[in-house]
Formats: sequence, structure tokens, C-alpha cells
Amino acid sequence: MDMATAGVAAEGTARKGAAPSAVAMAVLGVEGALLCAVLFLVGLGESPGLGGGEPFVAFAVAPLLLLLVLFAATVLTAAYVLPALLLAHWTARQLTGRIAWWWIPPACTLWVLPALAVPSWHLTGLALYAAVLSPTLAAHHTLARADAGRPVQPCAAILTWGTLAVLCVVVVGGVVRG
Repeated sequence: MDMATAGVAAEGTARKGAAPSAVAMAVLGVEGALLCAVLFLVGLGESPGLGGGEPFVAFAVAPLLLLLVLFAATVLTAAYVLPALLLAHWTARQLTGRIAWWWIPPACTLWVLPALAVPSWHLTGLALYAAVLSPTLAAHHTLARADAGRPVQPCAAILTWGTLAVLCVVVVGGVVRG
């Protein structure tokens, strides 16, 4: 089964799980929401400005940040995660005849190599690599399970656990700040 058909049910059968692209976008969305929660807590801790309405502004900007995170997750999935996954699987099949997770990190590295040529971009390249490695591994895991005919974890479970993690970050951060 290839990436285009992973997680897609044939006629007359029940869908077993999510497509690799959906899983990657869900993981990236959770990572982005965690980042937004941390930034929200850091923003609340800044010194008050002239208006003094920082909590209100933070809550008003949250939906816009969520849209930005979803857009970034979509772009990163299409431009980075899926091409890296395709490259890793193609290389693995050419060299060993099967796919394995250890081909994913080197394939993800290729997209940040240009950033390593410029010293001021090293941190940005490392952050991008760290942010994209886990969704690529999750998409690989989804594809490998679908190829083996095993059920695939739906995105709802990823988003549920991610929401719980974001809420924990906000609550614990709020308690520590307060």
C-alpha cells in the first residue's frame, strides 16, 4: 500500500484509521498548540503595558494563533513531512528492500542542510528539524501499520491527548506563575 491509499478504505469496508498526512498535521497541530500555550503564559508574565488588559488580548488573539498553527501544520506537512517520508521510504526500499524508522531522521536532515550553511540560521534549522521529526515518525508509523493491515490510530486520539497536554501546560504554568 502506498501513501496515497494508506488509511483509505476500499469499497464496502470500514475505514481503519487516518491517512499519514492527517496524522502528521494532527501532531504538528498539537506541537503548535503547546507552543502557543507556552507563549501565552510567557506573554501573561510580561510587565503590564498602558492598557493593562493583557489576559483579554491573549484570549482574543488565541483563535488567530490557532488558525496560524493549522496553516503552518498544513504547509509543513505538504512541503517537509511527506517529501521526507517519501524520500526515506524510497531510499530504504532501494537499499534494503523494506522500510524502517531509522531512515526518517537522515531524510528529515536534508531539508535543514541549507540552514546549516548560514551560522545565524543554525538554531532555526534545529528548531525546524525538532518540530518536524516527530510528525514524520508518526506518519511513518501510520503508513507501516496500514501496510501491515493493522489498525491505525485515529487523529481524534492524537488531538484528544494533545488537548489534555495543552491544558496541563496552561494549568501548571498558571499555578507556577500565580
